[in-house]
Amino acid sequence: MPKTSSLLGLGLLLLAGPATASEPATVVPTPTWPASGAPLTVSEVRFPKGFGKRRIYLDAGHGAEGNTGNKGVTCEDEETFTLRVAEDLAKRLEATGHFQVRLSRKPGERVPYPLRVTAAEAWRAHAMLSLHSDSRGTALPWSPMPGQECFRQDAAPGFTVLWSESAEATALLQTGRAGLARALARRLGQAGFPPYDGVDYEGLYAIDTAQPGVFVAREPTHRQIFVLRKPRIPSVIIETHHALDFEEAARWREQRTLEAFAAAVAQGLVDALAPDVAQSAPSLSPRVAAPAPRAAP
Repeated sequence: MPKTSSLLGLGLLLLAGPATASEPATVVPTPTWPASGAPLTVSEVRFPKGFGKRRIYLDAGHGAEGNTGNKGVTCEDEETFTLRVAEDLAKRLEATGHFQVRLSRKPGERVPYPLRVTAAEAWRAHAMLSLHSDSRGTALPWSPMPGQECFRQDAAPGFTVLWSESAEATALLQTGRAGLARALARRLGQAGFPPYDGVDYEGLYAIDTAQPGVFVAREPTHRQIFVLRKPRIPSVIIETHHALDFEEAARWREQRTLEAFAAAVAQGLVDALAPDVAQSAPSLSPRVAAPAPRAAP
């Protein structure tokens, strides 16, 4: 009897199959930008020994007479957005101790673009960054709140960085523009900001194949933009996001977005303005986080 029972028990065990392990935990996919939970990295900015302090002319795009820019998905004028972000970025860059920043305009000012370029050159800025937001695709009217009507298109998020191959620029200046644009785009991508694929840029800019998110204005076939082709210092435009995308516009009101953007821009400037040492790890000083701006007294 004991032997029979053992065999019967073994048969039942074989029929039942092997013991099952506990069910694996459900893997929740990481949200992708611009979803509210999509992560951004606020990197520590590394400054090479001897980097010193660099002068950055920060242009809050638009804001000239009769030039308010696009109107975003919440009916905010582009000139309002760019000034708000430029003021925040200026404080964060200066807080590192390695950048001196001048803004192209203050609230209420109407500054012509030629005066901005002249001011940047007269100050002997090492680089000129012009901040903008983009407007892409075919948008539809919508009302973010009663009494307001603007446009919305949620299918083309992401940043771009633009530079110009203008005919009047020397080869050295063009190299400086391209290097600045690519360094900024690379760091923005590493921070978690996705590059825009440029679908709506056909006929406006060419794709810079060296770095995703970078586009080139080439004469005479592409759009000629004053702040890209005229400065005799390295200059680029950063299109921070698609202003008609509701989720992306919301992300650009978050402190985390501004912190990650500032850290990426700071490191991109280091890469572009000190390329030989910025890419050599042994020569770097200890990593320093880009501090948040101090509150006004």
